[in-house]
Amino acid sequence: MQQLQGWRKFDDWGSQSAIAEFLGETPGPRPVSELWFGNHPDGPTLLRDGSTLGDLIAQDPKKALGSGILYAFGTNLPFLMKVIAPDETLSLQVHPTKEIAREGYLREEVLGIERTAPNRSYRDMNHKPEMLYALNDFEALIGFRVPRKARRLLEGLEGELAELLRRRLKLSTVRGGLRSLASWVFDIDSPVTPALVEEFVDACRRRLESGNSPSLRADQLVCELEAAHGGDSGIILAFLMNPVSLRAGEAAYIPPRQIHAYQRGLGVEVMAASDNVIRAGLTHKHVDSAQLVEIAEFSALPPIRLAPEHPSPHSDRFLAPAQEFELTVTTCTPDLTALRVPGEGPRIALVTRGRLSLSTEVGECTLGRGEAVFISASEHQLRIAGEGELVQCSAP
Repeated sequence: MQQLQGWRKFDDWGSQSAIAEFLGETPGPRPVSELWFGNHPDGPTLLRDGSTLGDLIAQDPKKALGSGILYAFGTNLPFLMKVIAPDETLSLQVHPTKEIAREGYLREEVLGIERTAPNRSYRDMNHKPEMLYALNDFEALIGFRVPRKARRLLEGLEGELAELLRRRLKLSTVRGGLRSLASWVFDIDSPVTPALVEEFVDACRRRLESGNSPSLRADQLVCELEAAHGGDSGIILAFLMNPVSLRAGEAAYIPPRQIHAYQRGLGVEVMAASDNVIRAGLTHKHVDSAQLVEIAEFSALPPIRLAPEHPSPHSDRFLAPAQEFELTVTTCTPDLTALRVPGEGPRIALVTRGRLSLSTEVGECTLGRGEAVFISASEHQLRIAGEGELVQCSAP
């Protein structure tokens, strides 16, 4: 059992205080967007002695990962665990399948784009399914509304762009229609100009102020996005997406190719160990709208909310259709001693509430909120005591 020091990521969209408060620290001058736990090369997690989790695994991969994980995934931990704290809407983005990631990675290698360059989309050859477990109220945009429902949002809106969208949505009743609409929005010769986007937002604002909005959240969203990204055509696509609200303890799954944008809240995000992101608006980072339109899934489907299994009276297990990760949430009360946490293989365990004592057959430690450990496959059973909540990521 090795205590971990998460790698901090700083982005303008991150919260100024959420992660600092989660760690029991005083907020610093820069917003912290994410706290990484894993051995991805772009965000190496440190051990107490200053070495990395990757160094520990490399010393004895079979002991750290187990023969099954070693055979399936090689010498890298198959998952990446993050604490994520958005304070404003992120970019419209998708993550690739393995086939798309391999093709994109090799293409950018041939083009001579440095792997860590800001204009690089494919930083590795892995796919990136992900799961979001909310630690408090968490808001996001995930996938597209059904076109007929999207058309209702345009009722009462005046202006050239609103009328163009009404016509387009009448044709967007199938997957190809939504892809065509997105391509139309982002095309270099598109009529969706910054001036028309601003006109569209003004119409939403007037409708909101009149009290006749069919969706307060949709109209408030475009007004908020206009203030941050004036004239960005991504505002129109965001208007057509499904709004999702998770309460603490709820989880959602984002498969590869599904367009999404986290908005605000604090959560634990687990994913295949990848940092591949293709963006198309609402950001100052590198965007590749044409690539997003090409690879994204444009079916109008409801977001995938995950219902937990209950492997024990005190644990919930969230499973996703991904072979790299599962999430187990265990709640411990003071009357419980040596409570067994379900799971095996290599694991990262994070205390999200309270203070807990953790023990395996080879060691023990006490952790407070925001502290995490790596448990090797050779340690087998984990037990906890105290009062709090433990979130554990492992491979199924």
